[in-house]
Amino acid sequence: MKVILDATPLIYLAKLGKIKLLKKLFDEVLVPEKVYQEVVVIGKKEGYSDSLIVENAIKEGWIFVESVQSDKNLEDHAPELDLGEIEVLGLGERYKEDEILLLIDDAAGRKLAAAFGFDVKGTIYVLLKGYKNGILSKKETKELLNKLIQNGFRLSPEVYSRLLKEL
Repeated sequence: MKVILDATPLIYLAKLGKIKLLKKLFDEVLVPEKVYQEVVVIGKKEGYSDSLIVENAIKEGWIFVESVQSDKNLEDHAPELDLGEIEVLGLGERYKEDEILLLIDDAAGRKLAAAFGFDVKGTIYVLLKGYKNGILSKKETKELLNKLIQNGFRLSPEVYSRLLKEL
């Protein structure tokens, strides 16, 4: 299965030191050019260490950056989306005949992706999939969820409680 990532799942997985979960869980890891620009180019200028982790994964050749034409119509009709999310949807359209998953954390982006018929998940899905596939222990997954929240990830108490029960 191919996975196409928006910036936030990429950033959070790098911050958690778990970016390689993507390599272990998916056949192909893709990011659109705008996401690369946001995470690596701007991230390096602003001094974020996670940008170097992402850049290294790209240099290692297991995260692929692809150019995609932004959909001007979508930009005009969905102003709540940023250009990275729009390009994730565009890349999704390019590969819609393949088995793909879009990783987007932003609620508006996820909702629109689902409306377009895409299978869309977020950062937490990757952690749970890592747990279910035996890559992460229950303890490690709980610690990662807590670290995710400490790093600014917004999660309601109800969802957090449900996730702990699922583990």
